[in-house]
Amino acid sequence: MFDMKKVGKVIAGLRKKKKITQMALADQMGVSFQAVSNWERGETMPDISKLPDLARILNVSIDEILSNETGTQLVKNLVEDEEKMSFTSVDKDELLQAAPIITQDQADMVYRNMDGELSSKELTLIIPYIGQELIDRLAEKEFDKSGLKGLAAIAPYIGQEKIDSLAELEAGRNTFSALAVIAPFISQGVIDKCAEREFDSNGLKGLAALAPFISQEIVDGCARKEFEQSGGEGLSPLVPFITQEVIEEIAVEEFEGKGLGALAAMSHSISGEILSDCARKSYEEKGIQSLLPVAPFIDETLLNELAVDALNKKGFTEVSPVMPFLDSKLLQGSLGK
Repeated sequence: MFDMKKVGKVIAGLRKKKKITQMALADQMGVSFQAVSNWERGETMPDISKLPDLARILNVSIDEILSNETGTQLVKNLVEDEEKMSFTSVDKDELLQAAPIITQDQADMVYRNMDGELSSKELTLIIPYIGQELIDRLAEKEFDKSGLKGLAAIAPYIGQEKIDSLAELEAGRNTFSALAVIAPFISQGVIDKCAEREFDSNGLKGLAALAPFISQEIVDGCARKEFEQSGGEGLSPLVPFITQEVIEEIAVEEFEGKGLGALAAMSHSISGEILSDCARKSYEEKGIQSLLPVAPFIDETLLNELAVDALNKKGFTEVSPVMPFLDSKLLQGSLGK
């Protein structure tokens, strides 16, 4: 890319030498005062269509304005005979330097005649200045070479249809988790389709890497299927992403089938009301020690109440396993009685 600060200083110096104000130069060129100010401060550059007029007004060559940097000859050739450039080979460094100030169609044309291959880093530099069709072809080429990870830096510029097709291809030949590098740019429909295929092959654990990008409907649906197939133990990788309603439906079923201990992996996500209800039932059926797997998550008042009841009925030995989770002062008071 041209050194905009350097070019800006050249323009400012030539303008002052001609004793032209920024406003007068702007008027002569048919641009805003702000545009000229931005050029001279090195924040932007005149595009290729303005360079001939600028050179004429300042009575210099385009070479002098651009300080004869790499890319200057390409810009001059495009100004003088663009049609000829459609079949003239160009060094890639020339294109990389000139791309910000030439038109998109010119950049596309020059790229097609460019000598040499662009590195991944160079691709990220040129991609903002070329057309969508060419970007998508380059994305496909980069994908064939490096897979989806090669697209991470240019993903915002790739067409939706192209990025979706490459994502599906990657998920089919590699793993669902490989989509993570460009997940924010893949359409919801494709993410969900790939997620369902991954679930069918590897269960819920296969979805963990991309859980934040999968739709709620698919997450909840897969969670219910996992529970039906394998019980609640397999839900832990996705518990933070499953809706409260589904978590609690599963929790109640799991408790009724396997007891309170089966809720340990999801206990931090179960509402206090549901967990308290299950804890009370478990205490009534199996005693205070059955609460141990989820004791840190049970309402403190309820846990203390059940512990005091157990202490009064069965003594200290019965309560000792859950002691770390109890109010010691409350227990001392009960023991004192």
